[in-house]
Amino acid sequence: MINQNNQPSQAGDSKKWQAHLAAQAKSGLSRSEYCRRQQISYHAFVYWRKRLSKTAGNTVALVPITLQTCTERGVGHSDAAGLTLVLPGKISIAVGDNFSGTTLNRLLNVLEAR
Repeated sequence: MINQNNQPSQAGDSKKWQAHLAAQAKSGLSRSEYCRRQQISYHAFVYWRKRLSKTAGNTVALVPITLQTCTERGVGHSDAAGLTLVLPGKISIAVGDNFSGTTLNRLLNVLEAR
């Protein structure tokens, strides 16, 4: 997209790179392999990933969840997790009743940076 000064549109670039970032995440490919296959610059990909993550960090997204009451634990299951969070990509986090909010926050920050 070109604006009235014949300069590339930031909004158009942002949408293009958001689409690439989402497609790479779903593809299961490494960043470098995805860029190679799409014939896009790896350095531009990393630049836009960092740039868009900074702007995304200023927004809050609420995600609906369904809580199920568990009346009986499986045999041999000794972990009394009050909450289990299952994320895309085969990641699950079990949070016990006496969890550390600071530790959970650090873990989520690490996972978001991946």
